[in-house]
Amino acid sequence: MGFKFSEDKIDIIFGRLLTYAEKNFKSVICKETFLKIKYLVKGVLEDKNKISQLQDLGFDLSNLGIIFNEAISIFDFLRKNFIAHLPNTLDLREAKRIERLFEEMEDHLALGYLKNEIILLKNRLNFIEENIITKEIHPLLAEPYRFHINYFKDFLLSIEENKAFSNVSHENCNFGIWLKERGKDYINEVNLMKDLKHLHKDFHNLIEIAESYKKNKKFNDLYFIILNIQNIIIWMGNEFLYLNTKFIKLEMSTDPLTGAFNRRSFETVMQRLLEISQITDTPITLAMADLDYFKKINDTFGHLAGDEALKHFVKIIKKNLRKSDYVFRIGGEEFLILLPNTELKDAVEVVERIRKDLEENPLHYGGKEIKITASFGLAEVKSKYINEIIKEADEKLYKAKELGRNKVVI
Repeated sequence: MGFKFSEDKIDIIFGRLLTYAEKNFKSVICKETFLKIKYLVKGVLEDKNKISQLQDLGFDLSNLGIIFNEAISIFDFLRKNFIAHLPNTLDLREAKRIERLFEEMEDHLALGYLKNEIILLKNRLNFIEENIITKEIHPLLAEPYRFHINYFKDFLLSIEENKAFSNVSHENCNFGIWLKERGKDYINEVNLMKDLKHLHKDFHNLIEIAESYKKNKKFNDLYFIILNIQNIIIWMGNEFLYLNTKFIKLEMSTDPLTGAFNRRSFETVMQRLLEISQITDTPITLAMADLDYFKKINDTFGHLAGDEALKHFVKIIKKNLRKSDYVFRIGGEEFLILLPNTELKDAVEVVERIRKDLEENPLHYGGKEIKITASFGLAEVKSKYINEIIKEADEKLYKAKELGRNKVVI
């Protein structure tokens, strides 16, 4: 039996914790929750067998939306303060015991957070499999990506059931076999194949480390590594969505003049990206673009020159976009640029680069130099209604025209 802290000492320590949390935490933690933590900690200090109750606490705190790092910092704070309130006459081993005990509390708390995160993560993976892989991704690409989704779900199940997971090698994985054999038939870009192989290897390396953490009950570390594995799954999904775009180009209508997607394609792609954004909590930004004085180009140089101007504009847009981005022609000289996984501030940089590139690189046609500029209106996608999203971007474009054209407005 270790040193028994008095009620007064415990009250002092938790009073300081309340002050610390109010000053430093983003999460809102009610006094009832602090009282629950207080009685649990007190109980564990008196009887270590009660430590498993910290798992339920972690699960509840996670459901309340309390940030994991802040929950852990509560126990770091308590550990330091309980050790600081030990009498100087006590053996140093008692301080070591208290320190180890709080470390174990943190691991049990982390296991509760992890169990809740696994439930949420399995729901996300099921959504991706049922609504995106099955319905949106071309069957030739859907199966290999589904391999990895199910592989990850099996690993999460091994955590829930506290069982060993032996299939950690990337060499024997179905997805790895597909990359080596059939994948090269669909991935003809060296950098993309290199990225996928790198992500795949990282994924399995992290699974191996996670299995070690699970075996050694280092649930604090396991929680964070599971989040990293989830990010890799999402990034692999982004690469597959790019590959899927290539299939869309073959199967969906494109603008025959410029090679951009048409408006009908926009609604299909936008709906799919909205679903992905909602489940992965990633931003999307839409830009509406319009060539300045396009009628004047047609009137001065002829309609063939106008056609070349449109193709020139799309070529410059595509040059400045990532593989996962989209450009759509929705009217005569009007275009939509769709930037998945992109915040508004980052989208401004991309579109400003397009604007400047177009301004600095005139079209050469029929022995003449034709200067072309464009105006842009940007909107971060917040609504689930496509018409509202387009309307907001259109209003920003109109403002860019009012301000003198050749501008980017947000």
